[in-house]
Amino acid sequence: MVQGFRGNERRQSERYSTTALRCLLAFIVSLGLIDGPAAAQPATTSEYRIAAGDKIGITVFGQPDLSDEPTVDQNGNIRLSLIGDIQAAKRSLAELERSIEEALAKGYVKRPKVTAKITAYRPIHVLGMVRTPGLYPYEHGQSVFAAVMRAGGMGTAEHSGQGGGGDFFQADDRVRLLEISHASLLAKKARLVAQANRVTRIEFADTSASPVDQALLADMRESEERAFAAERRAEENEVEALRQQLPRLEAEIASLRRQSDLELRQRDPSYNVGRLTSEVRREETRVDLNSTRLKSDALKAELAVGELQFKIAELRNSYQRRALADLRETERELLEMSVNLPSARRARAARAGQMGWLTAEHDQMPEIAVIRSTSTTTVKYEDSIRFLLLPGDVVQVGSILPSASHPRPNQVSAIGQPNR
Repeated sequence: MVQGFRGNERRQSERYSTTALRCLLAFIVSLGLIDGPAAAQPATTSEYRIAAGDKIGITVFGQPDLSDEPTVDQNGNIRLSLIGDIQAAKRSLAELERSIEEALAKGYVKRPKVTAKITAYRPIHVLGMVRTPGLYPYEHGQSVFAAVMRAGGMGTAEHSGQGGGGDFFQADDRVRLLEISHASLLAKKARLVAQANRVTRIEFADTSASPVDQALLADMRESEERAFAAERRAEENEVEALRQQLPRLEAEIASLRRQSDLELRQRDPSYNVGRLTSEVRREETRVDLNSTRLKSDALKAELAVGELQFKIAELRNSYQRRALADLRETERELLEMSVNLPSARRARAARAGQMGWLTAEHDQMPEIAVIRSTSTTTVKYEDSIRFLLLPGDVVQVGSILPSASHPRPNQVSAIGQPNR
């Protein structure tokens, strides 16, 4: 039974580790650069407001002919079978679902159930001093740096055939993989330290300055918390399975001692008044034999209690030894990462340099701005190499038209208003 507990809980812990790996691989698939302030993170799907250019996947449960994947037109509408145009712009997916359900319920479908999801966000625009300016698909977590690299890097259109983008993105993928792996190993190390020290909670290191997406870091921590809780439950369940045997043994010991006391009382002379001497001797012999047997049984039960307590202590030690062994292996992997990650970053910087990317220290670094339009205003973010993009953003590298003066860096201002 104890082994059954251990097997079930260990499999549950492994599932949690698999969940962390899936989160890691899912993030790596997106080729975006994720450096930048947390405030610039794209909104979650539930908070996202639909805009023109987004492609929406509409599914009507039980009505495959009504399911579709329309693109929001410039008027903010999508066109669906039977009901025609539906306003989609400025709405969340949940609001759009309710709107479609209400339209279908008006004589078309009885109690319709609709689900909507973004299948393709509206593209971003990369303009100015890049080799291949134009529209590019939006990818979650994509930074200005990644967008410029996708546009061929800095330069002019006549140099667009020089290539090098594939090498850069391969180098960038390796850096991102190593950065995410490094963050995952740090979270795992924090969990193993907590297990080895037998504390009740994990103390994670501060990751506010990490280049990895904060949402992914939160998923890593949550996964390690679940693995930590599963490991603790596995240990406690196995310990509890052993402890449940203690009350029975203790009750058996107490019963044997009471029986032994009762037997010894029969040696009292008052019990043998009027009996023959031979009978008294036979009775005393029987009492002694029974008392000895009961004491022996009680001693065996006490030894069984001691064995159980030893098993409990050994069980806890085995969990601690396993945590320490995993901790040593994790520290070894982190040591390797401390060599591989800087090397990968240097290789990526070399690939970026080959594509014409000028670093911030270069005297001829062009100005970079992100122009973002919302439902109420248009905002310009300047000097934002690591800024995270949202669907529909316009990335402008350098000035499209000559300018006599340049605004100060790190400014954010509304278009049409003077920068302060």
